[in-house]
Amino acid sequence: MKPIRIAHISDTHLGYRALGKTDPLTGRNQRSMDVENAFADAITDILAREVDLVVHSGDLFNQTRPPYAAIGSAMRQFRRLEAAGIPTVVIGGNHDTPRLRASGSVFSLLSLVAPETHFVGGYESKPIHFPELDLTVTAIPHGRLTEPVPPGAFPNPDTRNLLITHGFVPGMEPLTHREPGEEEVDESLLPPDFDYIALGHYHVRSQPRPNAWYAGSTERFGFGDSPVEPGYLIVELGERGNGPTVETISTHARPMLRWRLDETLTNEKDAVQIAACILEWLQEENQPEAMAMAVVFGVPRAVRRQVEQILREEAGDLVWSIQVRGASDILAGMGRDRVDLPSIDLEALFAKFVEAELANGNHDAAFSARFNEIGLTELRAAQALVAAEVANEDA
Repeated sequence: MKPIRIAHISDTHLGYRALGKTDPLTGRNQRSMDVENAFADAITDILAREVDLVVHSGDLFNQTRPPYAAIGSAMRQFRRLEAAGIPTVVIGGNHDTPRLRASGSVFSLLSLVAPETHFVGGYESKPIHFPELDLTVTAIPHGRLTEPVPPGAFPNPDTRNLLITHGFVPGMEPLTHREPGEEEVDESLLPPDFDYIALGHYHVRSQPRPNAWYAGSTERFGFGDSPVEPGYLIVELGERGNGPTVETISTHARPMLRWRLDETLTNEKDAVQIAACILEWLQEENQPEAMAMAVVFGVPRAVRRQVEQILREEAGDLVWSIQVRGASDILAGMGRDRVDLPSIDLEALFAKFVEAELANGNHDAAFSARFNEIGLTELRAAQALVAAEVANEDA
């Protein structure tokens, strides 16, 4: 049985945008272009490595209705793979799976432009056979994981077998917090008799099971991704049952720096002195293309804003972007009038949602009453926690 080489790529999040910085030549959001360039660089690297198959394990796009530029970027890269004669399988992740089945998926458009690429989105699993590779790919998109009955994963006894899915494997520690809308990968979808399981969703390359790997992401996104080493995986499969040989490939991405200043560095210092501490850190790092965040504790929000304004004026040659944050910035907006974000009455919003669900017939009266009772209890507890955190920080 001839060995085969597979490129496993994931979580490209085309269409992502952030920080409000624009490319001077195109006027487009620079972070959007960073993400597109990272995907293109990964494909360029893959094309140079003589692979037999490419699999993308979800979150090709950052949203279900991506902007035209993101769609165009995806089209160009898949056309490059088709022109090279490399078969490719792409599944939907939680970011690019429509919540309403009737709304359709952008994958249907991509399949018209790249007809030789296998796009598996929506809510159904699909087995794909590659006789020339002696391989069966079982593609299980994120939408299928949301169904009440878990999908089955049954290897083809006559071929090598690869499974692709997108979700969080139980037992792993999330980078920061669990993401709304994510699904757990049931243990039944991690069988040891598959030669390789290609996982998506978790942005750090990792191996949660002996035959299962997360490829990670091709770029860093929120600052929770600061420990991410962007890239993809090259997987080699030999005889059935022998397990995969996995090589990690790192690709270029914009650096991300994060530094925490505790109260010993900020106590009794004014904005100018705190900014000087951060400037010294940036000089030591010496990464002018990096995104940076300084997290400060024990400093009121007004002082942090002064620090950030000073840094934006003084740190232009030291770093590409700089943010100064504290706990109350992250927790702000939970119905508190003191913040500069719009006041949000979460309890009123929740009550309106419950009433709408009851009126639409999605809940019966008994369930609706109990749901409302539990929901209000949880919301009030969360808001009390936020109030305590903000009061403690700004004291």
